[in-house]
Amino acid sequence: MSERIMLLYNNLLDSATLTASSAATGFPASNLQHPFRTKVWRTTGGTPGTANLVIDHGTAKAVNCVALINYTWASAPGTLNFEANATDSWGAPSFSQALTWAATPSANGNKACIIKTFASQTYRYNRLNVAYAPGDWDLGRMFVGSYFQPTYNYRIEWTQNVVDPSIIARSIGGQDHIDQIEKFREMGFSFLADTQAQWETYQTMINHVGINKDLFISFDYTNEPDEMTIYGKFSVLPGATNTGTTYKQINFSFRESR
Repeated sequence: MSERIMLLYNNLLDSATLTASSAATGFPASNLQHPFRTKVWRTTGGTPGTANLVIDHGTAKAVNCVALINYTWASAPGTLNFEANATDSWGAPSFSQALTWAATPSANGNKACIIKTFASQTYRYNRLNVAYAPGDWDLGRMFVGSYFQPTYNYRIEWTQNVVDPSIIARSIGGQDHIDQIEKFREMGFSFLADTQAQWETYQTMINHVGINKDLFISFDYTNEPDEMTIYGKFSVLPGATNTGTTYKQINFSFRESR
């Protein structure tokens, strides 16, 4: 398990203007700004599977992280790039970062996602550029922005529970009737804020998301960026404990969004 947790909470995509090269009726690119990952942008027509999404921030914004979830690429797209440029002209973008495809659901049935960090890039425009030969595809949620990463985890251990909210009832004849509902994960963990700057960033994050906004948390970006990155909400507001040193212990409970 990596010693460092990443929290992606301030999504610049949600305040940007989005322009897609193609979109199916009823599935516009603006769906990417909806917190429900099941409310998707769907491509349509044109060269099979080739589409791009231009993200206009209005002014230059610093970006060093991107994440994608609820996509329908069953195999690695031929092109899967995140780009940045000062103008909405993409012949030779100033920055281009290839993203690594991950199977979703993963081999263990988790809702895997694609996540990538890179050196900070400050431009007005970003673009997601995809070429997927099998044809049109969906994308459910996208993060564009920066991340908070404390210097130390308090402990290597973490807890994970898989919750199955399916409803099971028995009929008069004695047969079980199952109303199957999608499973989700609950996580518990903690870290140490070891500087005043990290303590202030933590408070900024909590004031921004509370328990009503979704965010991405990567529990092990170094070793398992797909398997252990989860999109969801804090189930209770995190608590802070003064350890009697310069460190403050932050304890979290987190629930995966369905």
